[in-house]
Amino acid sequence: MEKTAFTMIELIFVIVVLGILASLAMGRMDRDLKQEASETILSHIRLAQQLALRDNKHRKDNNALWQRAYWRFEYGKCRNTTNDNGTAEYYYRVGSATTLDTGFNKNESAINPMDGKYLYTMNKCDDLQSDESPTILISKKFGINRIRKYGGCSSVQHIAFDYLGRPHHQIASYGSANFSKIMHTDCRLKFEMSTGDSFIITIEAETGHAFIVGQEAL
Repeated sequence: MEKTAFTMIELIFVIVVLGILASLAMGRMDRDLKQEASETILSHIRLAQQLALRDNKHRKDNNALWQRAYWRFEYGKCRNTTNDNGTAEYYYRVGSATTLDTGFNKNESAINPMDGKYLYTMNKCDDLQSDESPTILISKKFGINRIRKYGGCSSVQHIAFDYLGRPHHQIASYGSANFSKIMHTDCRLKFEMSTGDSFIITIEAETGHAFIVGQEAL
C-alpha cells in the first residue's frame, strides 16, 4: 500500500510538472506567432517601398494617371469567408497597377522572396491558387481577426510609395500628377489577433519608414 501511494504521488507530480511545461510552451508559441506575424507583414510593407525605390513609375507618354501605378501594400476582408467565431478573415497583397486601373492583377503583383509565389489573391481566401503565397492569408496563418487604421491611412486600406519612398494614400483618385495624396501624418495599422494579442505597425509620413511599435530599432 505504501509503495502504491508513493507511486501515485510521483505520477501526480509528473502530471503537474507536464502541465506547467505545456502552459509555458503555449505561451511561448503565442509570443512567437505574434512576432512572426508582425515581422512578416512589416517585411512586405518594406518590400513595396523597396520596389518603388527601384522603379520610377513616371510614364514617358505623360499619362495623367501614371501615379496609380505606384507600388502598394493593400489589405482587405476575404469575400464571403469567416473564421470559426464568425468574424471576417483578412488578406493582404503587394503590387503595381501598371495598366493604370484602380487595382492590380496577379501578373502585376510582387513575388514573395521566401516561397517564390505571388503576394496576391482575388479576395477568395478559401480558393488560393497554387502560385499564390499562403503568407498573405493572415487570418488563417496568424489568427488576425481585425485591422484598425489610424492617421494618414485612416480612410483607405492601402499604402502606396513613390520613387523616393514617400507614402501616398487614395492613389486610385490620382489623375493630375500633383502629388496631392502624399501622407502628411503617420499611418498606424493595428492588427488584432484571436489570442487577444495585438501589434501596431507605423509607416512614417514623408519618409515611408515602417516599423513595429516597440521595436523601432529593428
